[in-house]
Amino acid sequence: MDAALWSTLIPSLKAGITCVLLSYDIGCQFYKNLQARLDSYAEFPNLLLADLEFWKVVVPKFHLYGHGTECHVLFNLAFTKWAGRMDGERIEGGWAQTIGMATWTRESGLFARRNILDDHWNTYNWSKLLGLRTFRPSAMLPITDAFHSGAFLDKNLQRSFTWSKTQRELATLLSASYSDKTVDAWRKMRDEFDLDQSKPNPYEEIDNCKVSLLFKRVLS
Repeated sequence: MDAALWSTLIPSLKAGITCVLLSYDIGCQFYKNLQARLDSYAEFPNLLLADLEFWKVVVPKFHLYGHGTECHVLFNLAFTKWAGRMDGERIEGGWAQTIGMATWTRESGLFARRNILDDHWNTYNWSKLLGLRTFRPSAMLPITDAFHSGAFLDKNLQRSFTWSKTQRELATLLSASYSDKTVDAWRKMRDEFDLDQSKPNPYEEIDNCKVSLLFKRVLS
């Protein structure tokens, strides 16, 4: 998994990407000692994850239900800055299309079966790529002219704009039900937690006595 991550991450970093959000079924365990493991591989270029503008590991939403309470508050996409409303499960979303592969390949030899599955997934990935965006030959054109979004990306962008407006309206209504001082205190806790997860977690459900003491400390 380290090699799979690095082979994907390195080209992105070379292209100028500085914000990385990693979704993995057991991300809560995978992230432990990750930097030390990467440092031990002579084949990998040196990289300090802490030098990235944004780096966070989460557990995708479907798998998160099988994890404990600590994972629900520390590795939850719903509580992750810049994650939007994604579920982090897209790579497994195409498994339903492989149902026919079981019948098709059950009498195949190992080599033939692998070739059929590779062809299937290559076609699936190519179809997704075409649905995202199509580039024109000239990379010198302004970004708005250099490419146009494909049907899949265009549909989801439009849905994102609509839901973003709805979520902001709901957040405004919810905030209005509390005093400005309380809202500012919670936002301060959230911002501090985003920068340092050793700080009090604003998403963690704790008893009323602890909440009262915590807010008194933040407000003081």
